[in-house]
Amino acid sequence: MATPLPKRKRADTTDIPQPGPTDNIHLQTILSLQPTTRVSLLSSAADKHPDIAATVAGLLAYAAGKYPDVAATIPASEGRAVAAEPVKAKKDALPPSAKVIDFDHYSKTAWRAINTQYKSMKGSYQYKASSGVQDDVVGCIKGIRKKCSAGASYGTKKSALETLRKIGKTVCMSGGDVIGSEVQKGFQMDTCLEDTMYGIVQRMTQGERDMVMKGDFGVKMEELVELSKDYCVFGKLDVVLALLEGAEGKRRVGEVVKCNDEDDSEDDSEG
Repeated sequence: MATPLPKRKRADTTDIPQPGPTDNIHLQTILSLQPTTRVSLLSSAADKHPDIAATVAGLLAYAAGKYPDVAATIPASEGRAVAAEPVKAKKDALPPSAKVIDFDHYSKTAWRAINTQYKSMKGSYQYKASSGVQDDVVGCIKGIRKKCSAGASYGTKKSALETLRKIGKTVCMSGGDVIGSEVQKGFQMDTCLEDTMYGIVQRMTQGERDMVMKGDFGVKMEELVELSKDYCVFGKLDVVLALLEGAEGKRRVGEVVKCNDEDDSEDDSEG
């Protein structure tokens, strides 16, 4: 009588490694697991590695359509949606107050537009290009204002203020050629930088203002206010600094600050 073959042992799933972001997930390996283990393993992989979320969703969709026991393990409360739609990364579902947006690339864009993009052109051509450069810099400022919403996190607001300060300093220090000089003239009247900074600071709590001023940002803001007076630009910047420091500005937000080379006797009379 032939000896019966021993029963094949069930695969031990306890030591199955979690797939990394560049691993190739083999469907047959997944399907050899218990249904609950399949979904748990795939969901865990998608959570930890958002870049394979679409692959995971595709595997679930295929397996759910072919194997009813897989479909049954997908939560009914989700209407089996996980098997039909790509799994979204958790970070995409975070509210604005939990995200931190880095705006530093805007300061680099503004610096290049003013200092290098048209550097090889002659003065007359630079003059013609200067209005476009002004628009580019204003576009950077507006981009920050749009993305730094009312519910933005402290980190996002801090990055916005630091980037706007850098753009402001670039404008102040770039008056050595035609484009830099013309951009400075533009910001003698255009107050979008100060208005954007003021709006961000207004939406900060006093605790957030204190935190942002504890580092070197406060010193650099004071430096920018002085530079703005030297070059007669950003006329409302000292009001932003006053709000950050928790003090009431001596001037209304819409009032232009005098340049350092102007007679300041009127300021003295204000007390």
